[in-house]
Amino acid sequence: MPQPGFEPRLMAASGLLIGLFALAAMQDAPPAENPYPAREVLSAFATACSGIENMAVAKASVLAAGWQPVPADDTGALMALVAFGKAKLAESDPDMQLIEGGEYRMTVAGRELGVVLSGVDLEKIRSQGCRVYDFTAASAISPEDLEGWAARKPNDTQTPEGGIIKHVWNPGLKPGHMEMEISFVPQGALAAANIPLSGLVFTATAMEFLKP
Repeated sequence: MPQPGFEPRLMAASGLLIGLFALAAMQDAPPAENPYPAREVLSAFATACSGIENMAVAKASVLAAGWQPVPADDTGALMALVAFGKAKLAESDPDMQLIEGGEYRMTVAGRELGVVLSGVDLEKIRSQGCRVYDFTAASAISPEDLEGWAARKPNDTQTPEGGIIKHVWNPGLKPGHMEMEISFVPQGALAAANIPLSGLVFTATAMEFLKP
């Protein structure tokens, strides 16, 4: 026959063992990944790129927001992509006039971001673009998060091969902008084409007709 006080002691011991097992399981489990800071990154994109219709304004906005210029001899992913793009542009149309606004970087909510301001003159049209890159992003931002931030659905969503996804809004980031794109490129998806790009890409584009 159990002695007085036996059952309470047994319950207490069992509770202690359960607690120890739970603690051990928590210690053995891999740490949960932090969710992607979509709102913070999208806000940084909007601040950096809202003035892209005027390159001088765009540069001033980027610097005022705390982005730092990237040295021309930097060997990181941003400058590698810029060099690739310039080489392809020169190859396709050597006479095209390139408008350079510079390359910048900043850490936003723990994410290392890069931004490129650039444009081209195409006869009677000037096209200027602002692109924010998160090269190490592991997944796309959900359509629900994008729609909630933009307050509208994209006009088009494209899903090429390799897991690439691109959402397109017309008009763009603000009235007067031609287009806004938010894309995700999985690691290695463009390796066969030797394009040094992966992660998330946020693009704002503005165009104007040049006077004769």
